[in-house]
Amino acid sequence: MAVSTCVKCAGHSFELAMFTPMGESHKLTVVQCSGCGTPIGVLDPASGPLLEALKSQIAAIDDRLTRIAKALTD
Repeated sequence: MAVSTCVKCAGHSFELAMFTPMGESHKLTVVQCSGCGTPIGVLDPASGPLLEALKSQIAAIDDRLTRIAKALTD
């Protein structure tokens, strides 16, 4: 399987960032290299809140798994 690589710095980590285009009032979600900030792509504005909701759900699941693992080791 291919590994995504930043064209500018050859990094392999990416993140989501919100920005407002010049002359606009709405925000867009951009996928950017987490090392150098080079934009890789832009997501549909409607998917930003959905991704944030998924991140919250994943964090809650991770917290529960941590508690389960701690309970099993105690």
